[in-house]
Amino acid sequence: MSIKLRELIRSIRACKTAAEERAVVARECALIRTAFKEDDNQFRHRNVAKLLFIHMMGYPTHFGQMECLKLIASSKFPEKRVGYLGLTQLLDENTEVLMLVTNSIKNDMSNDNQYVNGLALCALGNIGSNEMCRALAREVENMMASPNPYIRKKAALCAMRIVRKVDEIEDKFNSKIGNLLEDRNHGVLLAGCSLLTALLEVNPSYMKEFRRYVPSLVRALRNMVTSGYTNAAEYDIAGITDPFLQAKILRLLRLFGERSADATDEMNDILAQVATNTEGTKNTGNAILYECVLTIMSIEAESGLRVLGINILGRFLLSRDNNIRYVALATLQRVVNVDQQVMQRHRNTIIDCLKDADISIRKRALDVTYSLVDEANIKSMTKELLNYLLVAEPDFKEELCSKICMAVEKFSPNRRWQIDTLIKVMCLGGNFVKEQQREKFCRVVAATPELHSYTVIKLYFNMKESLSQEALVHVGVWCLGEFGDHLVSGKAVGPDSQPIHVTPGDVLDLLYDVVRKPPTGEKAPATHCLVTAALIKLVTRCPSEFEKIRKLLRRFDCSLHVDLQQRSCEFLELLGSDWDSHRAGILDRMPVPEKEIGGAETRVVGDASIDEVPTNTSKGKPGKSDLLDLNDLLDAPREQQAPANQAPPPSSGGDLLDLLDAAPAANPPAPQATPEGFLDIFSGTPAASQEAPPMVAFEKNGLKVTFFPRKEADGSVTVLARFANTLSVPMTNFVFEAAVPKYVTLSIQPATGQVLPPQTDLVTQTMSCVNSTNGEKGLLMKLRIGYVCNGAPVQEMGQVGGFPPGF
Repeated sequence: MSIKLRELIRSIRACKTAAEERAVVARECALIRTAFKEDDNQFRHRNVAKLLFIHMMGYPTHFGQMECLKLIASSKFPEKRVGYLGLTQLLDENTEVLMLVTNSIKNDMSNDNQYVNGLALCALGNIGSNEMCRALAREVENMMASPNPYIRKKAALCAMRIVRKVDEIEDKFNSKIGNLLEDRNHGVLLAGCSLLTALLEVNPSYMKEFRRYVPSLVRALRNMVTSGYTNAAEYDIAGITDPFLQAKILRLLRLFGERSADATDEMNDILAQVATNTEGTKNTGNAILYECVLTIMSIEAESGLRVLGINILGRFLLSRDNNIRYVALATLQRVVNVDQQVMQRHRNTIIDCLKDADISIRKRALDVTYSLVDEANIKSMTKELLNYLLVAEPDFKEELCSKICMAVEKFSPNRRWQIDTLIKVMCLGGNFVKEQQREKFCRVVAATPELHSYTVIKLYFNMKESLSQEALVHVGVWCLGEFGDHLVSGKAVGPDSQPIHVTPGDVLDLLYDVVRKPPTGEKAPATHCLVTAALIKLVTRCPSEFEKIRKLLRRFDCSLHVDLQQRSCEFLELLGSDWDSHRAGILDRMPVPEKEIGGAETRVVGDASIDEVPTNTSKGKPGKSDLLDLNDLLDAPREQQAPANQAPPPSSGGDLLDLLDAAPAANPPAPQATPEGFLDIFSGTPAASQEAPPMVAFEKNGLKVTFFPRKEADGSVTVLARFANTLSVPMTNFVFEAAVPKYVTLSIQPATGQVLPPQTDLVTQTMSCVNSTNGEKGLLMKLRIGYVCNGAPVQEMGQVGGFPPGF
């Protein structure tokens, strides 16, 4: 004979090893199998009970499934109870033998004993298959009308299973919902709410039909909230009347009130009562308040009620219980867009949660803080986050830096503030700034020519102070290579209005320090690759340091890192004399992908002029004396500038249109022309066009500008300007601008390069003109040309006429 259940438990607990435990279980399972074969009815329920315990420990017990069915068919309640327990634990809805128990469950549903009825309903509600639910649905429906509240409750819960398993009879219990919701027994009412929630989840179209029960739910909730409720003592838990039922009703009201103003009006008062009368000193009350707030935020509640709900969450944030604070932050994250103004009142409390010792609360608080950022508070919120970045733990800094960068990109008031803030982030947590954020920073800088000088100078001095922040070093090295000419030009001034003097040697020394002290680990080769790219770029920006750059590049031509070695060898080859005429064009600034600049492309630049020494004034603001000459040339002409993707030379004083306070005309750019064009098959001339002989538009100090005009079939004039440098040194930072009379509309394409190599004419620029007088008035142009030669800025003015008649 097998041992009792308690003896089996004691034997298993006494085992010291897993092998001993397996031996005890195997021996007992063998004895149980023997008893089942001998059809031992006396101890069948004991053996099934022991199988349940063995099943809980993870051992196979499938051989006892049929014994559960035999126990269910027994007339003794203790055996029937063990049989149903075994049925629900040892079998599931996919077990084939489950259909054999359908008739036993049906018989037990009509039993005179309410507890037998309850066992049958529980079994069907837990593991009933589609076939079983369909076969027993009528019996469950009849039991929902039973005078016994115990049976009504069990039947309603069983009906939830049937609704979810059988689609075609989901409406079978709709007529019973009203009686369940009007029941005075809390258990029946709770089961009715659960059944109604399941119905609405399965078929949301029932929402309109069941909204008529909102007054019943409101009345039941008011009875529980009222302190003088007669049965309050029976359901009291920590001073709250039946918190489980209150929470269930609040969730149901949330479903009914969503997108329904009429239903919301019916529940506004009771929600206000729950929010104000529920005590929040214990978890029981906090649970009700939590559900109440979620309901308020989900329905069409009035503003005062929403304020009350958010204030409740604000009180949760002041709790000492981490769970309550976490729940509050999670809820605030869900409702942050409901009423931003009210949320701002709790901003300081939310920010204080960033300093919590619990990492989960800090992360959730960061999410809420990020959601609170908008254009109105971006500066103050960013300041708070930067202050916290100073003291944040290392494992939290990466996410914090990412949130700051995203907020700045999205809401920055202007480009200068955006660049300043991102540099601060990289100075404080540069080792945690993601690669994607660094690339976005570089694109924003490249797309803002007015701030090239300001940015490269600021990065230079920040790098001089510390080379420990990886992101700062990487973007700084990139900017030194691209815009190093601005750094050594001597045109920038500091806060004390004194010129900033940085020599090319200082720039090379800083890069040498980066090479000697790069970020450790796998990031060192990546840093060296950026340094080599910056060095080769500086060949044209700082030509006086040619040999020093060559020496630094030779440090890497034998590197074990393949990419670094290849870069250095190719760059050293580029320094050879064979490439003298092409080097300047190859090392021109990188173009900016217009569609990838990010959220700042529509921002204003900000105050950039205070950091530039303009040509015509010593007080930091661009003068207009010589610029107005261009404007006054031909009876107040319209001006157009190419949508340049490179920076103007420091001497140009900034953007021509900005300085003249003129807005560019909204004309689509003309297609770029080539000297050859598409030749007509017979005449050998460009099809449907009229070419004119080349004309020299400007020639001075080694610079020659030649125009190739051509009249198109639509009457417009395309002018290809070719720029020749006859000197032995390159001309860098080249910018070509033009102005035309009012009767002419001018559109200029970007130049093919910003550096004119010596003894070449490789750089071209295309202009398109539309003469509104159809050639009655001749085409005239006023030119302004700027470039840097031998480190000195040059600016020239010119005038072009003599275009062929009809152009």
